[in-house]
Amino acid sequence: MLLLCLLFHKLLVTEGDHRFRVHLLASWANALVHHPTIISAVKTALDSPNILCWSTDLCIKSANSDGFFSWHQDSTYSGLTPPHKVVTAWVALTPSTAKNGCMQMLPSSHLAQLEHLESQDSSNLLSLGQYIPDTQLEQLLGTEVAMELQPGEVSLHSWRCVHKSGPNTTNKDRVGFAIRYMTDEVENMKMVARERATLVCGSAGYSWDLETGPSKDYGKKEMEQHKESMEREKRNYFDGKETQEFK
Repeated sequence: MLLLCLLFHKLLVTEGDHRFRVHLLASWANALVHHPTIISAVKTALDSPNILCWSTDLCIKSANSDGFFSWHQDSTYSGLTPPHKVVTAWVALTPSTAKNGCMQMLPSSHLAQLEHLESQDSSNLLSLGQYIPDTQLEQLLGTEVAMELQPGEVSLHSWRCVHKSGPNTTNKDRVGFAIRYMTDEVENMKMVARERATLVCGSAGYSWDLETGPSKDYGKKEMEQHKESMEREKRNYFDGKETQEFK
């Protein structure tokens, strides 16, 4: 198990955009992004020595809450290609179990990009309420695997892997930290704005403006850098619609 710097997740800054790209604001998050055990696994999974971090986010489900993530693929709105050169590392900061809404994966679901619809369900924690209709998943439903993790354990899943997670029915919060890694080959094909990324190891390539980790937790310079990176990402993700916000 990894030794986590963060022991009291109640102290996390989790409002608004501060839940995303946390590695630009907090030294503990930046340390996890560069953790040698995670990086070794990512380099093997992506078959490359050149690794960047596109983004990070805190995945929080409060105790006894109805929030859920519907069946979806991380690749749907990101614009990142080729998708097989992008992977999510999901680090458990608290126990992640079936009862408190751990991720569930559909094996062999990463081979194609599936159609997504959008809903207005307020309990859906995805930014656009996106979901894959069951008619597209008929051959895969029933094979889901629950990714139960203890604090410090990590799972990796492909950018196109279909996954979901249910509500938290327990009396304690479920908290995870998702790290989106990619190789230097990856580009953002939407290009409403040229995005920023953090070089983790090797070469950065030419598609990304580089950002740096924090010298001071939530310092003025760090907040300005974070704001710039978030604004560029949102312009691409939401196709230039400035008023849209991540949940």
